[in-house]
Amino acid sequence: MKRLSLTLAILLFPALAFAQAAKPAEALTAAESKEAEAAIKAYFEGKTDADREAAVERMRAIDHPSKTDLGKLAGKAFQWTKVGPRLAEKPKVTCTDPDHAGEFEIQVASGAKKGQPTGVCIVLHGGGAGVGDGGQIRSLLGAPGPGMTHVWPTVIQKTDSAWNTEREEQYVLAILDDLKRSYAVDTNRVYIAGHSMGGYGTWSIGPRHADLFAAGAAMAGGIFVGGKDAEGKLNIARGILPNLKNMPFWFFNSTDDQQVRPDSSIRAAELLEVMKKDYGAFDFVFKKYADIGHGLPKEGCQEIWKFVFAKKRDPLPKRVLWEPSRSYKTDFYWIRSSAGGGRFDVERDGNRFTVRGSAANLSIFLNDKMVKFDQPVVVVDGEGKDLFNGVVKPSLAVMLDSIGRRKDPEMWFTGEVILK
Repeated sequence: MKRLSLTLAILLFPALAFAQAAKPAEALTAAESKEAEAAIKAYFEGKTDADREAAVERMRAIDHPSKTDLGKLAGKAFQWTKVGPRLAEKPKVTCTDPDHAGEFEIQVASGAKKGQPTGVCIVLHGGGAGVGDGGQIRSLLGAPGPGMTHVWPTVIQKTDSAWNTEREEQYVLAILDDLKRSYAVDTNRVYIAGHSMGGYGTWSIGPRHADLFAAGAAMAGGIFVGGKDAEGKLNIARGILPNLKNMPFWFFNSTDDQQVRPDSSIRAAELLEVMKKDYGAFDFVFKKYADIGHGLPKEGCQEIWKFVFAKKRDPLPKRVLWEPSRSYKTDFYWIRSSAGGGRFDVERDGNRFTVRGSAANLSIFLNDKMVKFDQPVVVVDGEGKDLFNGVVKPSLAVMLDSIGRRKDPEMWFTGEVILK
C-alpha cells in the first residue's frame, strides 16, 4: 500500500518569541471531541490514502488538544487498530491482506490470546525457484523463542532470492499487521531470523525495517552486493548496514559452504567495525566457520537464540542512523523523509536535536517521552547552525497519522518539526 503523505505547517518564529513557556492548550469542546472521534473512525474505515488524508485534515481544523484530549483520543485510535479481519485459529493460515495473501504456519502463545503482550519470532525459510516453505524451516529451527508467538511464512512466489523482493518484504509487514490486530503483541520484542535464502531475507527485511525489530539472526545467508570499490572490496547494497545502528544482529557463514559464499558477510562485518568508529556502538556478532558447509553450527543455535532473545527494541533511540532504500518506507523510528537516497544521522538530547549530513525533506517526530512541549525545541546542523527553534504544539493530526501508520503503542507521536 502506498504510504500516506502528511505535511504539517510549523511556523518558525524568532527565538525571543519563546522566552516564556507556551500557554496550555484550551481543551476541545464537546462538539470538537465528537468531530475528532468521527475523524478517527473515518481514518480507519478509509479505503484509500486520500480517505485517510482527508480524515487527518479534519483533525487539523480542531488541532488544539489538551493533554487529556490527546490521551483519550489516542485510546480511541488504538481501539480502531484492532478492527478488521482477524487470523483464524488454525496452525496454518492465510494473510488477510488481499495483495499479499500468502500462507504461513503459526503457533500463538497462550498469553497473546488472553491479551498479554507477547513477543513474536518470524522465521524465514530457504529454497529458491519452486522450492522451500514454512514447514521446512519449522522442522529445521523449531520454535526457538520460549513463550513467544512463532510465524513460519511461505513466500508468495517461489523464485530465487524471493525474500529480497519488495513483494515478500511487504508480505512480512502485512503478517505483522495481522498479528497486531488478532493478538496481543509486545512490539518491543519482535524478532526475525532465517536460514539460506531466509538468511538473505533476514538481511534484507530486518535492517530496512530495523525500527520494527528487536534483533535478527541471518544463518548461512548473505547480502546483495553491487560490484567492487576502488580497492577491489565488495560494495554492500544500500539500506542495510547503517540501519543496524539500533538493531542487534547475529550472522554466520562457513568458508566450505558451496551454496552461499561467506564473502558478503565477511565484508559486512568489516564495514560494521568501521562504522563503529564513525557512529558509535553497533551490537553484532559474526561467526565464521570452516567446516559446517551450508548447515547449522555443530554446537547448535543456543548461543544465537540467547543473544537474540535477550534484546528489546528501543522505540525512541537517542541516535537514528538511516539509509532509505524503499520508496514506501518513509518512516524510521522518530524521523521521516520521502526524499530517498542519502543517509540521515539525527541525535537527540532533551529538546535539542542535531542533524548531521542530509536534512532533505526531513521531519522529526516528538512525544512527551522525548521532549518537554512547553519549552522550545532546537534543531541544529552538524556545525551548530539553527535549522529550527521554537515551541512545537501537540497535534491531533500527528497523533492520528502516527498511530494509523504504525499501530504501535510504543511508537506514536504528538508533535512534528518539518525541516525545509
